[in-house]
Amino acid sequence: MLVYDGDCVFCCRCARWVAKRSDIDLLADGEADLEALGLTVADTKRFVWWVDGDVKLSGHLAIGKVLRSLGGGWMLLGAAMKVPPVSLLAALIYRLVAANRHRFGGGCS
Repeated sequence: MLVYDGDCVFCCRCARWVAKRSDIDLLADGEADLEALGLTVADTKRFVWWVDGDVKLSGHLAIGKVLRSLGGGWMLLGAAMKVPPVSLLAALIYRLVAANRHRFGGGCS
């Protein structure tokens, strides 16, 4: 399952994009039992999270897992995001986007 910041316009748009292309369980942080998932609100405001049992991936690793789950060309991109030097670039891009996500317009409906 993917847990994201439900108050973030950009995060909501990305979650809708994933929902149209997959059957991945998506939960906005306000809808999730964060304690049961071993997460806090601060965690979900800082990173997107992939949670599968005891496995928790955050940030670019969570995005990579989502992309691998989508299959096709997305699967290749997601796999590359685990391997240096692509993983280093993916982590940097994730941090830059996360720090500026408030600048992206749109709605969370």
